This record gives sequence, C-alpha cells and structure tokens, in this order.
Amino acid sequence: MKYCFFLLSLWFFTIACRQSGNRATTPVRLDTTLAIRQMINTIDQETRSFFAGDYNSWANTWAHDSQAMQGWNNSDGTFDAAIGWENIDRQGKTWIEQYYKNGEHVIHLSVKREKPAARFLTENTAFLTWKQYNADSLNRTFFLSQETRLMQRSDDQWKILTVLSLWDTKHKIPSDSLPKNLY
Repeated sequence: MKYCFFLLSLWFFTIACRQSGNRATTPVRLDTTLAIRQMINTIDQETRSFFAGDYNSWANTWAHDSQAMQGWNNSDGTFDAAIGWENIDRQGKTWIEQYYKNGEHVIHLSVKREKPAARFLTENTAFLTWKQYNADSLNRTFFLSQETRLMQRSDDQWKILTVLSLWDTKHKIPSDSLPKNLY
C-alpha cells in the first residue's frame, strides 16, 4: 500500500511539474499598439531632452551598446555616423554641453510625423520607419526627413539602438502645405 501511495504521489508531482513548466515557457503576447506608443514616447523624449540640454534624460533613452549607431546625411552630400554607445555618448554630450546646456540655444523643435510602419523582429526588438516634417526655427517651413529607428526593450523600457535620419534640406515645405494626417 505504501508503494502504491508513493507511485501515485510521484505521478501527481510529475504532472504538476510539467504543467508548471508549460506555463513558464508559454510565450507572452505583445500588445504591439502599446509597444509602438511606448517607442514613440522614447523617441520624443530623446529629441526633447537633447534640445532642452538635459543630458541624463537624453542618455537614458539610448541602449548603451557597442552596436548602437546614429547616422545622418549632411546638406553638402556627405554623411556622418557614430558607431557604438561610447561614440554616440561623446558626440551627444559635446553637443548638449556646447550648444544647449546653458539655455542660450534651446530649440523647441516642432516635429510632425506620419504614422510609423513597425516590424517586430522579436518581442524585445522592433524596426520603425516614418516620414517626418521638421520645422524651421519660426515654424513657417518644414524639411522632410525619412526616419528609421531600431528599438530594443530592456527592463520593460524601449531604448534606441539605431537612428538613421535622412533629411531633404534643399526643399522647404510651407506649414500650410503639410499633409493633414500627421501627429
């Protein structure tokens, strides 16, 4: 009888362990609408912090990773890129301290975007692209840019891993000619 009780207990224990293990490996469903909103909030925070001269807030929006990248074109046809967090950090910190930290050159950048197209590579990595309209200092004309971000979620926060920003600096768009579906 003790032997049957032992086998029955062992069987129940085995079933309980299997069910417990199954729950742990069940994939979590990602709310992509919420995730995109969180990523856009991170992207907005990065821009606001940079131009407000708030280095700590700006740095907090980035993935501090050796594979991080920031790339852009210049109006003369060349491009620049900072590869790795150390280079992005050094460049960003220099700009913030040189131009924005003292408050003399604070820019309240007006940005309007089309809805981003998002592709989730994993539940913790996503690729976003969108067209963006960037105002001049008087908010009278805008420059079109094509924006790309590779985002990475860490500790339930979306961080920027890659920025690619390509601007058309030759063609100004009057503010009254912008598409209507921007936010």
